[in-house]
Amino acid sequence: MVYNSEDVFSADSYPEMAKELKILKEAARQMPVYFKGEIVISYLKTHSIKSEWIKANPELVMFIRDYSSKTAHIESLFDFYRLRKASLTGYEKYILNFFLATR
Repeated sequence: MVYNSEDVFSADSYPEMAKELKILKEAARQMPVYFKGEIVISYLKTHSIKSEWIKANPELVMFIRDYSSKTAHIESLFDFYRLRKASLTGYEKYILNFFLATR
């Protein structure tokens, strides 16, 4: 399969998004880790969260709902990649890995 360069997500291309994500991770640092990346992705992508994730990490869910006013660049990339499946998948993997990383 041949990929167009637009199909490959690169955080270096979006410094404002990377900055928002770093600040978000730091703000949520002390919260439980359960489904952290999944909750962030789900809420900022579709403004919905699976009920099992809400039960597992209600503190983070309440936080991300209140915090989402500071995530305009993160959310705009979800809109931008909505019809670009390969890029969207790469973006989501990046966010998941970002929240799994210890630094």
